[in-house]
Amino acid sequence: MQVLAVGHCTLDYLAVVDRFPEPESKKDMLQFSQQGGGSAATAAVTLARWGVSTGFVGKAADDGRGHEIVRTIRDEGVNVDHFVFQKGAVSQLSFIVIEQGTGRKQTYVTPGNVDVLRANEIPDEVLDGVTWLLVDGTHIEAELDLMKRAKERGIRILLDAQSLTPAIAEAVAHCDVLVASERFASQFAGVGELTSLCRTLLDKGPSHVVVTLGVDGCVALDRDTDKLVRLEAFDVPVVDTTGAGDVFHGAVLYGLLNGFSLREQVEFANIAAGLACQGVGGRGAIPSLEEVRKHFSS
Repeated sequence: MQVLAVGHCTLDYLAVVDRFPEPESKKDMLQFSQQGGGSAATAAVTLARWGVSTGFVGKAADDGRGHEIVRTIRDEGVNVDHFVFQKGAVSQLSFIVIEQGTGRKQTYVTPGNVDVLRANEIPDEVLDGVTWLLVDGTHIEAELDLMKRAKERGIRILLDAQSLTPAIAEAVAHCDVLVASERFASQFAGVGELTSLCRTLLDKGPSHVVVTLGVDGCVALDRDTDKLVRLEAFDVPVVDTTGAGDVFHGAVLYGLLNGFSLREQVEFANIAAGLACQGVGGRGAIPSLEEVRKHFSS
């Protein structure tokens, strides 16, 4: 494996309606889809579709939904040999209702009763041959332990930082590349102005940072140039934003693997994430590598 992704996986049930229903009413679905989901899992699938040798470690119950979660990853060519099943538990799921025409959505989630992934459930051999480790912070203690083991092997690490947890500062200190939302970044760094924000994040440990700004695009900064890169979001008609951020993370890593400059990395990721908003679901709308490159080179 060239890339190992560790973190969240789920099943997404997606329904498109003409408008959100009123309470106590019934609404016909215009479209329904069941897809694999989860931040690290979808980033791994994105890379696998683009020809990168990829593995994934996550955790689900040893039930029908858990095995379906794994199937949606394995069938994409992602190695799941070290996936962890918990006996006697109930697996996680998300139900997402999307309003046609506006792209607005309502998301209902349950984690089931699956325990968090533990460090002793991830063997050392999972890192054999890996050059990049991608973690999403959803199993932070186990991920941090794995990050330390990866560092000892010279494996580079991308952290998708989503929420403030007691161990997140140590995880940021151990990553090479930090990709975070503006909300997380400003809360974690304690500053709001974008250049100062990125510089403060660099001081925490990573060699370069990318901060996503939603509809306003993203900014990025690295230690080598200390010149802020800012790009607007890729303009597309939005159908559904589910999973667009996960595709973005996979695309940043694709750029890193292929020697893209910092600007090229975020431009490529912006395009990929934008194109992913044109269809329903995080996996169903992943653009092909050819489609992304067509816009990237124009």
